Amino acid sequence: MKYSQTSFGIIYMALSSLSFALMNAFVKLLSPQLSPMENIFFRSFVMVIFVLGIFAFSSPSKKEKKKGGWGKLLFRAVIGGLSMLALFYNIATIPLGTATAFAQSVPIYTVIFSVIFLRERPKIGVIFATIIGFIGVVCISNPSVGGLDSKNIFAGIFSGVSAALAFVTLRSLRDYFDERSVVFAFGITMSIIGGIGMFISIPHLSNGWYFPTGIEWLYVFLMGLAGTFGQQFLTRAYMLAPAGIVAPIDYSRIVWGVALGLLLGDKFPDLVSIVGIFLIILSGVLIALPVFLRDIKRIKDV
Repeated sequence: MKYSQTSFGIIYMALSSLSFALMNAFVKLLSPQLSPMENIFFRSFVMVIFVLGIFAFSSPSKKEKKKGGWGKLLFRAVIGGLSMLALFYNIATIPLGTATAFAQSVPIYTVIFSVIFLRERPKIGVIFATIIGFIGVVCISNPSVGGLDSKNIFAGIFSGVSAALAFVTLRSLRDYFDERSVVFAFGITMSIIGGIGMFISIPHLSNGWYFPTGIEWLYVFLMGLAGTFGQQFLTRAYMLAPAGIVAPIDYSRIVWGVALGLLLGDKFPDLVSIVGIFLIILSGVLIALPVFLRDIKRIKDV
């Protein structure tokens, strides 16, 4: 049974969305005690430990890679980390579903950047589905309610734009590094930034060192574990498939975010939010279905 790289990219993106949603839920649980900088540090440090284990028990990639690419790798690590920092700030200060919805403006920017920087030409269906998903994001955000602080709005927009730039960069990195190296570089960079930043007084982002206790250590471990799997799946998704195809699949993270938010005490979504969830699901189906149907046809023809 053979599947195309695009199909695997879609599957990995779906797994990444679930993993990151779980990570965000643990960030929410830790936010009353840990600042965004501390959450960044612990999330990244745990990921580095896991990736080192992967390096230790797996054979090196035999595929020949180009030399260089270090500047792109550093840019991806830093811009991706800053996006995560903005997201963690929003998770700590507004409902989980809303924070996730803000961050999920990513696919719209990703499609635009993939056209500008990677010269990809997404089909009309992809563009249409992406727009549908973005409308769903707006509905989940429920702007008619208002009351959000301008800092949260800025953090949400910044997290979307910067994450899109980081994701687009992943496609250009596949010729230089395997996914383990990309994830490891991201973890090291953010461990350094978070490790330094949590000892500096930065308004809204860092308020000094807090030593986790009891069950908080379990949350820290699970946050790092979920983030590690999410990063690994996401990196592989963007290296296997065009950014314009896999990016809209990440809309499903909002569905998970709303569901986990309810478990953590958020209010049940209103009608506008429910419509948004439906549009997000529709967007993912419109993107994924043609690829899977094509693969099924190929299998039958073998």
